[in-house]
Amino acid sequence: MRTVSRATRATRGFTLIELMIVVAIIGVLASIAVPAFMDYVKRAKRSEAELQLAKIKLNAKASYNIDASYPVQSAVLTPATDCCSQNSDGKKRCAADPADWAVGGWEALGFQIDEPFFFQYEYAGDASGNAYTAWAVGDLDCDTDAIAFTLVGSVFNGNPTSTLTKPGPSLD
Repeated sequence: MRTVSRATRATRGFTLIELMIVVAIIGVLASIAVPAFMDYVKRAKRSEAELQLAKIKLNAKASYNIDASYPVQSAVLTPATDCCSQNSDGKKRCAADPADWAVGGWEALGFQIDEPFFFQYEYAGDASGNAYTAWAVGDLDCDTDAIAFTLVGSVFNGNPTSTLTKPGPSLD
């Protein structure tokens, strides 16, 4: 009867069963990691809207504190075409064009975006100067299902206030 020494057996490699177990483990890990990563990417993109609307809020509040009025000029959805169709850098983002922000409401707010971005922005000032609404609209995965953030500013007891409404986490 022939015996195989441990040294000889160790050099033969892995069995098919061992390899299949490793492949199964990698598959399970990937099925958990990929969706978590995609969710992280979407949350990172969504944070752009919150940051830009926070800039609009600060600029509107500063305008109110100086002039006792929010800017009354409105700014239409900027840029005019959605970011998915622009695809300025191959990443389905809008190109930063200073000319887009050098108009009416954006100029009155002192607001512009200087680098590629994922959302379109709109501002509507109330004729009384006591209220405004700003929106950030974007289709983050370019599947025609857009999400919208809404910032509503008003005056309460002589103080400027604002409320940000975010879309649900399951949207887009």
